[in-house]
Amino acid sequence: MRPLLSPFLACVTIISPALALAETAPAELDPVQVTTDRSRKKLSETAPNTTVVDRDRLDAGPAGNMADAIRYEPGVSVASDPNRRGNAGFTIRGIGGNRILMLIDGIRLPDAYLGGGTAISSRDYVDMASLQAIEIVRGPQSSLYGSDALGGVVGYRSKRVDDVLKPGARIGGGFKGFGASDDDSHGATASLGFRTGQIDGLLVYTYRKGQATDTMGRNDSDGFARTAANPQDWHQDNVLARFGWQPGERHRLEFTAENFSRLVDTRLLGSLNNARTGLTPRAAQVDSQDAKDRLRRQRLSLGWHAHQLGPFQRLAATLYRQALSERDSDVALGTETAWQGRRPVSRPGTLTRSSHAFTQTQTGLNLELEQQFDALAASHRLVWGTDLSRTDSARPRDRWRTYADGSMTRLIPSPRPGMQAERYPSKTFPDSTSDRIGLFAEDDMRFAGGLVVSPGLRWDFYRMRPRPDLAYRNANTTGQTVNRFRDSALSPKLGVALPFASHYTGFLQLTTGFRAPPFDDANTAFTNTAHGYTILSNPALQSEKSRGAELGLKGAWPSFDFGLTAFHTRHSGFIDSVFLHEDHNRVQFYQYRNLSRVDISGAEARMAWRFAPGWRLVTTLAHAQGEDRDSKRPIDTVAPTTAITGLRYGNDTYGAEGFVRAVARQGRVRDPGGFRAPGHATLDLSTYWRPGKHMTLRADVFNLFDRKYWHASDIRGRKPGDRALDRHTRPGRNFSASFELAI
Repeated sequence: MRPLLSPFLACVTIISPALALAETAPAELDPVQVTTDRSRKKLSETAPNTTVVDRDRLDAGPAGNMADAIRYEPGVSVASDPNRRGNAGFTIRGIGGNRILMLIDGIRLPDAYLGGGTAISSRDYVDMASLQAIEIVRGPQSSLYGSDALGGVVGYRSKRVDDVLKPGARIGGGFKGFGASDDDSHGATASLGFRTGQIDGLLVYTYRKGQATDTMGRNDSDGFARTAANPQDWHQDNVLARFGWQPGERHRLEFTAENFSRLVDTRLLGSLNNARTGLTPRAAQVDSQDAKDRLRRQRLSLGWHAHQLGPFQRLAATLYRQALSERDSDVALGTETAWQGRRPVSRPGTLTRSSHAFTQTQTGLNLELEQQFDALAASHRLVWGTDLSRTDSARPRDRWRTYADGSMTRLIPSPRPGMQAERYPSKTFPDSTSDRIGLFAEDDMRFAGGLVVSPGLRWDFYRMRPRPDLAYRNANTTGQTVNRFRDSALSPKLGVALPFASHYTGFLQLTTGFRAPPFDDANTAFTNTAHGYTILSNPALQSEKSRGAELGLKGAWPSFDFGLTAFHTRHSGFIDSVFLHEDHNRVQFYQYRNLSRVDISGAEARMAWRFAPGWRLVTTLAHAQGEDRDSKRPIDTVAPTTAITGLRYGNDTYGAEGFVRAVARQGRVRDPGGFRAPGHATLDLSTYWRPGKHMTLRADVFNLFDRKYWHASDIRGRKPGDRALDRHTRPGRNFSASFELAI
């Protein structure tokens, strides 16, 4: 227990001297309301495991993508691929990928497709300029949000008309232009809002264009030793439209439409293997390879909101449909090597075109009701409701090969002896429909003296129905069967908050997490002829589960506040790919199974001190350690200990801030011979100036001292001798600037 408590006690020691000075500056209001808590609590009333990145923080970042948005949130990370894919999903307290539930305005965001355990598709498909805030809840949260909230929840809150219009105004908006040097990006966002009578509306449009994010690597040669980022050009745009009708004081109807799209062109120089690069081809000689990746996410929703209606203080119903379409295409020119009997045959001048897609369409209904009443010597705020959704997922794959003589085929021969040719079109898993039904209830019971007890319970039913077709059978060369899957789970929660000694509140939380086997793990049946492996389906997969316990303390004075958390989470039934055996053709067989039992423990702290008018000192700290209880080996996904300190000054005309981000050396890793990210510290500086009432200029410099460093999340599984290690370094000194005009 000592490793868990030491950082916790150290934080108490650090903040104690500031308490004596906490009465010297004026108080700040707490207008931030947390919507990822179903009871809509103020941030000051929530446990310390909840944080909010508001619009001011997103602007000051500045946040061009999801990784920028959590730059100063220790314990939360975003892995990035410098070769092609960019940002993947969030990792919270060592749990990441689709085990983190992501929401936008309470609607579940699409999954990422994970092939072989790594992100083949990104979850970076929300434009930060369209958001008003990002809410992060650490730890299992299935009692409120059901399946997939195994490690936490990230809730995006998009802008509404009240975020654009000034009080009493009937029309308003703004324009913002921005640029950044780390990826040579630039763009602009424009917003327009109006309100007339019972009708209001909002339109936000954002355009961005840029190149690959810089690395500190200096090797720009072709081949696997390349450390500079691959040449890349991308552009994206996002449209958010909202229209509201308020026929009376108690009712409101709101229609929302959103369209996000991104197009990325990449020259895959780091993947080339030919005589010119000095590399021996492993499967086929590749002289050139260019990729074009397209992504589109579209959302339509109709919401009804009411308050003070009969026995209900609040009612909310949202009907929605959301569609994600990702299509990755590439063209490779090189030499095919295939076997005819026992003799390898080479065919130079071979052109290979590939088109792989991932689509996911969701239709659903969310219903939430809130009642307030007195009973059993307590005042109650009961929130209950249901989530209903249907998700259709598909992974169509196609490939054509054109030879120098003009002939073309979709039957791709294997470069390995004894392997069958790969037939296209194909699908690595069958088209699947997933149905979810969730019923939840949470009661905030407030007793005399301020004690708050919050029990919660959710029941989830999950059903997945595969639909195998000819394309799936083309990949399922071993003839494996696929089965339907269904499961249900009860996810309880208990929260206790006890105020004491005027300024303090203690928190205790017991939470649970649940995640049904996803669309691909159970029914993936695929043979990769080029690399010599087969993945077997596993209809016997069971749901993953987690249990968490947290002990927290918050303190609040007019000029000072802090929050401390100690936590322990036990995850069981983790689904992971397992090596089974190797056959006489040296083909390796794998299968997804429930294996790992993982324990993760740690401590987190944050404090803010407003020691003079306009001045603010903030410090945050996160420490965690995790272990696979089956193998007794550490968990690579747990981030090293991180401390962030920022000093800010600001008034209505100008302001500045500086942030130091210090990260400890990565400790034990799963592979004892694996690369460990060195410790590092970086300094970021930002400033703003408002020369007029409606105008704001910002300028920022990041990594001021041009430090070379890696994020541990980017180099998992790498070896110290990996020639491409520097390809995964983060940018050196870089700059950004923006100009904003508010109407």
